[in-house]
Amino acid sequence: MKQQNTRRVRIIGAGMGSTGLLTEEARTAVTKAQALIGASRILSALRPLNEDCPVLDSYRPEEMADWLESFSWQEAVLAVSGDTGFYSGAAGAREAFLRRGWKVELVPGISSLSWFAAAIGKPWQDMAVLSCHGRQADGAGWIASHRWSFLLMGDLGSLLEQLEEMQLKDLHLWVGENFSGPRERIEEGDAAGLKEIHEKQPFGPLCCVIARNPFPKPEPAVVPVWGMPDEAFLRGKAPMTKSEIRAISMSKLGLRPGAVCYDIGSGTGSVAVEMGLTLKNAGGQVYAVEYKPEALKLTRENAGRFLGDWKGFHVTEGRAPEALRELPAPTHVFLGGSTGELLEIVRVLLEKNPQVRIVANAITPETLSQLTECRDRFAFSRWEMIQAAVTSYHPVGSYLMPRAGNPVYVVVMEGGRSECIDG
Repeated sequence: MKQQNTRRVRIIGAGMGSTGLLTEEARTAVTKAQALIGASRILSALRPLNEDCPVLDSYRPEEMADWLESFSWQEAVLAVSGDTGFYSGAAGAREAFLRRGWKVELVPGISSLSWFAAAIGKPWQDMAVLSCHGRQADGAGWIASHRWSFLLMGDLGSLLEQLEEMQLKDLHLWVGENFSGPRERIEEGDAAGLKEIHEKQPFGPLCCVIARNPFPKPEPAVVPVWGMPDEAFLRGKAPMTKSEIRAISMSKLGLRPGAVCYDIGSGTGSVAVEMGLTLKNAGGQVYAVEYKPEALKLTRENAGRFLGDWKGFHVTEGRAPEALRELPAPTHVFLGGSTGELLEIVRVLLEKNPQVRIVANAITPETLSQLTECRDRFAFSRWEMIQAAVTSYHPVGSYLMPRAGNPVYVVVMEGGRSECIDG
């Protein structure tokens, strides 16, 4: 009879890094742990609670799991900053631990959002949240579109400069860092004043911003951003995802605020443009990846026509998967062209984000075969396929005659493993 695996990993939210802010459950988990994992800053704070157990300074899920496999233990703790459910590494680590057959429990903690809001005496239930840390995001556009915003920052100086140029009426900002510690710092004021403060005494890269904008930009008018007419785009000779297939593919992508999207093999840029129109006022980013000169030109021209100078749209010249390696981790990917590298492209995407949602189109049996192989090799938790065949009708004399388009397979893949499964 197979022996039941009794090992348990508890992923705890360590709050702001002070043991005084740990929940009692998290504190008990640390004191009883036979293995402790976390970033060095968190480990140094927790170490006095358990000085004897082995520790690992890491944030890489597979490295953590491999380390835990190397010795005997029953209770382990991974400590993440803030709360386990708020921009932490808990989700990826949980999946890695579950794949090893271990029991995993999450113990929540105090997030930077809840701490900062309490520190300035404001409720946070109406704040629109955006992470700009380690990724390119339109933070200024996000603040302009919401009455209350909370941002995990990357480049504070650039944000303040953009907000100063926008001159949003009665905008008030709070900037904070090092919460709960002796070096906690919170400043408030308008964009120009905080820019001056930041230039004299810079905030660190892990600071946070809360913004109150009494006059947010009105919601944009409803526009047909899914399945726009083909004739709306400059065409040339580059391949183009047709309107009806584009509408189906966009609906399957299910974009959400703050999404980071790739359009791989952008062609005319029609899908990338619709991604941009969907996300322009929602803090997202779009990366159109293409290597053919004419297609690159068309992608840029169509983006300029529909998106203007929106800073969230990026054209990346090169072939996938090589061109993807320096891009930020995606949340959503449209795969329109793979130049025979589909399996490797999918592997790289999963390596960057195991939870990425990929929507791929296929016409040829060869591409469909590769997509089916992806289902088996990468063990997706979600893999679905539909076939769409669109027939349009055109007048011929006094009759309407059908004109059938090629049947297209639309495949959705989500929640896979970057390491291939053989057999």
